[in-house]
Amino acid sequence: MRKKAGFLNARTARNLLRGDQGAVTMVFAVCASLMIGSMCTAIDAIHYEMTQARMQMALDVATLSAGADLAHYDTTKPADLANWKLDARAYYDVNMPSGYMALNLPDAKFAAQVSGAPATGQTIQLSATGTMPLIAPIIFGKNTAQDGSGSGGGSGNPNQANPDAATVTASNAALRLPKSTLELVMVLDNTGSMSDYANSKDHTQGTKITGLRQAAQGLVSNLFSVTTNDSYVGLVPFTTMVNVKNALQPTGKWLTPRFDNYNDQQMSMTAVKNWKGSGWGGCAVEPRDASDNLLAAPYEPASSPGFRPFFYNVPKNGFSVYTYSTSTKNKVTTCTIDKNPSVTAGAPLTYLKSGSVTTSCNTTFSGKTPPAIYDQWYVNKSSTSTSTTTYDQNGNTNYGANGPCNIAPALFLTKSQSDLTNAITNMQAAGSTLIPTGLLWGWRMLKSSWSDNVAGKGNGWISTDTSLPRPETTQALQRVVIVLSDGENDPGGSTGIMPPQAFNGLSGDGRADLLASTVTRPDGSTLADKQKPGSMGSVDDLNAFQLAVCSAMKQEGIIIYSITFGTYGTDTDSINAQTTMQSCASPGNYYHAPSNATLNQIFQQIAGNLGVLRLTQ
Repeated sequence: MRKKAGFLNARTARNLLRGDQGAVTMVFAVCASLMIGSMCTAIDAIHYEMTQARMQMALDVATLSAGADLAHYDTTKPADLANWKLDARAYYDVNMPSGYMALNLPDAKFAAQVSGAPATGQTIQLSATGTMPLIAPIIFGKNTAQDGSGSGGGSGNPNQANPDAATVTASNAALRLPKSTLELVMVLDNTGSMSDYANSKDHTQGTKITGLRQAAQGLVSNLFSVTTNDSYVGLVPFTTMVNVKNALQPTGKWLTPRFDNYNDQQMSMTAVKNWKGSGWGGCAVEPRDASDNLLAAPYEPASSPGFRPFFYNVPKNGFSVYTYSTSTKNKVTTCTIDKNPSVTAGAPLTYLKSGSVTTSCNTTFSGKTPPAIYDQWYVNKSSTSTSTTTYDQNGNTNYGANGPCNIAPALFLTKSQSDLTNAITNMQAAGSTLIPTGLLWGWRMLKSSWSDNVAGKGNGWISTDTSLPRPETTQALQRVVIVLSDGENDPGGSTGIMPPQAFNGLSGDGRADLLASTVTRPDGSTLADKQKPGSMGSVDDLNAFQLAVCSAMKQEGIIIYSITFGTYGTDTDSINAQTTMQSCASPGNYYHAPSNATLNQIFQQIAGNLGVLRLTQ
């Protein structure tokens, strides 16, 4: 039987330990110590991660800054090398606050090295090693050595069980080359709205197409004035299509001369004498797979199925023009229609100023509604007007040399500033808007599989350097696309001189669907959904396809700068158009230019961003 406990102040430590209450107290003390120690260990881990991340960030900035700083020093001279190292540490200190998390980084633990020569390339290597105090050893015991001596500090003594400081390290390297190969493609909106004034209140700045020409030419001039850049620049003007007639061989593997939408006996890649608009103008229809799906992909020249030549509104049975006469007797008008029309085969539709789809007696295709492709027109033979006006898919009148593809031609990657200047000057504003079409052809200009060397002679881009575009693994290769538009995706209406939705390079000839099984809408459905198939008439579907193209390009390492140009409204479509362009860009590379002056500044800023220094680890 245990004796009755005495007063607390009379208990000795020995009695306390022997009693139940004393045992509980000791267990609590031990557990509390472990809990507090664990919390301190967790805090130490958080502090370590934060310190290491901040140190690495500061070192990355210092490495890039020190690399650019090499231009001011001859590091073969000891004095210059020493000063360059001091600059490197200064760049680090600017981005690493003094005493951050009590980190201690002596000068001796900061190393900056440079190897190589400016003529062949230089490698910059920076490293830093510092120490930060720990909280946990305060609980578990500081400087408790395994040999029982109790000596040691924060220097990493292997005999220390609980060091009172943690070692934090960071390192990286950057490559500085004398020449950085730049492959840049400008994908530029040439649609009809580009003929509007850039600023509706200030017409002194001129039209948007004028401002775009000036800004693009300024960028080209800046790039070619920098001797340290090995720059190749291409141009892709776009509307609903892109004209590649002068950039790719029409006999190459990439194009399949298939005319199943037309009269196979009458269609030809070459122009028919005396018929404006006949022959292939240089625009192509995107391939579709066996399920009629489009892909947000660059394809390859040898891909199957390949591209098809684009022709606009060429009736299979030819374009028939009937003449008729009218006579009125006793207030009754009688029509006499020529039973033998003149037929033009293999040429696009011609709108006649003196004719119409119906006669004045309301005779319309034997009383039937005219089809989407008008293949019969009526002209009053008593009319004194014999002039005609032709319209291509862009709304231009009197066909140019490219027939129903009257768009400024694309120009493949070149180092010729004069060729680029001329190509930019030739850009004209007319037509409707399909941004993904321009992006796809810009992507192909940067895809090595489209080089003549890879695709085979005569199958790739036409160039004096048949190795362009360079392989994606080329050291220091920068692949960049600048895409600009002044509005939303809009394939055009189904009436009027603007192109019907069934006629453009993305959907093809005579069909208005936009099936794409790999393209997902925000609601999770795809553009191949049977309940809600993709449509060229849906701006949302076009935006989804554009974003799929941009995402795939960025995944391949292409840097995208996107620019919206001009005045945008506050309506949903305008907001979505800007949001789509912003999402299309690489992080931080979206710009909006409300005026020609701002656009020029943006192009100059982009030119300055195309540097020659990059981190390699």
